[in-house]
Amino acid sequence: MRYLTLSLVAVVLIATIGLGWMFDGIYNQYLNQNLDQSTTQSQQETSGQQSVVDTLEQVGTHLSIALSGIDNRQDFIEQWPNEGPLSLRLKPLTNFPLPKALLADLIAGQPLLLETDDSIAMHFYLPATDELLVLTTPPVTVHQNNSFLPILLTSLFYLAVLLLMLLWLYPLMRRLMTLRQTAKSFGEGNLNQRIDVGSISYIRDLELEFNRMAQRIDDLVTDIKLLSSAVSHDLRTPLARIRFGIDTIQEEDDPVLRKRFEQRISDNVDEMVDLVESLLSYARLDQTLITINKAPVDFAALTTTCIKNKSQDDIQLTYHAPKQAVFVDGDLSYLMILMSNLLQNAHQYCQGKIAVKIIAQGSDIVVTVADNGPGIPVEQREQILKPFIRGQSTEKKVKGYGMGLAIVKRIVEWHHGEIIIENSPKLQGAQFSVTLPKAGVSFLK
Repeated sequence: MRYLTLSLVAVVLIATIGLGWMFDGIYNQYLNQNLDQSTTQSQQETSGQQSVVDTLEQVGTHLSIALSGIDNRQDFIEQWPNEGPLSLRLKPLTNFPLPKALLADLIAGQPLLLETDDSIAMHFYLPATDELLVLTTPPVTVHQNNSFLPILLTSLFYLAVLLLMLLWLYPLMRRLMTLRQTAKSFGEGNLNQRIDVGSISYIRDLELEFNRMAQRIDDLVTDIKLLSSAVSHDLRTPLARIRFGIDTIQEEDDPVLRKRFEQRISDNVDEMVDLVESLLSYARLDQTLITINKAPVDFAALTTTCIKNKSQDDIQLTYHAPKQAVFVDGDLSYLMILMSNLLQNAHQYCQGKIAVKIIAQGSDIVVTVADNGPGIPVEQREQILKPFIRGQSTEKKVKGYGMGLAIVKRIVEWHHGEIIIENSPKLQGAQFSVTLPKAGVSFLK
């Protein structure tokens, strides 16, 4: 699940840091531009306001002088077009509360400027009538740019995070749906279902474990079918012979014949015992039911011992051992069984010649057992490693129940090795090549 964790961390970092940094840069650029525009607008507003004040002061000065010399001032004010940008009105000084300092400046002839949110008013004192001439004009306004960019950037940020999460979740959901469909099909009995594991997958470890589990279940079901078929076939024959022998003994009075029939029954019982022991041995060869005591084993010395135990005068056996000792990290007893079964198979099918060779290849050793027998057809090489499957019949009768190579295959799997069946280029018979890791090499693959 490390791919899932790493990809999730990467997406979170990109979404929070990468996108945040990008949108923050865009927003800072917008703020700098907006600050420049605000400064320019402020300068324009100040300049425009000063121009209005100067205009009001000039117009008000002339109007105050003109109104001071006429008697019908009120008629002049009423006829002034107040609907325009500049409006006039007269206001008694007594109704205009001012601080003494400002009132003194106003009476001395200084115009008074008062500004509100709605208008700019310039006041002039008319000494002849003790009134104030008030000129009013709207304030200078500069258009403000009310941008929605901050809201837009925030929306885009969350949208980008959402899209990024969807892009991350889509492959994960696809792989999970594939896993679910495969598991459903497998549960319905289609045991050959496997997941096509890609090189890039968030749940690659989970898919590999599912494939291993599926293969394990498929092998167990196949073994059960083979065991059931073998038991029903191989046990039925000796049982029938035993029943026939018992019926014959009951009707036979001759002591010699009775002894002969008893011996046949005993042989049939021995045959059944051998078959049951083979079944139990293979059944016990389950990784969950045994304990493997691994230790460095000198495989060349082990092979030499097995060859001595299996030696026959009528068979020419050639053994090529490595110059230096090669060690395998495994269980000595099961490695002995592995090598003994390979040699036993070669002795049963050979026609007088066997060749055994051990070589070191990098971190592995390769054990080759070849014979000059009839060989194994390509289409039967995978089946021959299953229990109760025997090779083609030869001129000599081969004893056994087809369990030897199945046991070899299982022991090789325990030791994280590999077995390959080929035709021997020299002896022209079958050649079994077993690859095992050297001692000290990690078995995790």
